[in-house]
Amino acid sequence: MIWMNIDKPTKTITTHKPNCNYIPKKEPKHKGIERELRDGGWFAIGSDEYDRQFFYNIYPEFKRKTCNSCK
Repeated sequence: MIWMNIDKPTKTITTHKPNCNYIPKKEPKHKGIERELRDGGWFAIGSDEYDRQFFYNIYPEFKRKTCNSCK
């Protein structure tokens, strides 16, 4: 499993490992956990490429990156 952070203001999709310190423990005000809010959302997904492509297809113009802290 990995976490994907969909960030609408910066137009980025960042993947995180499950133990990353940046994954919120409780839902931020404008970003949902397992749901989308105004600024995006955090989603736990399977680690295969098919699951990632789902979000990449929804947001094709967003830049894709991997978290520098949990590489």
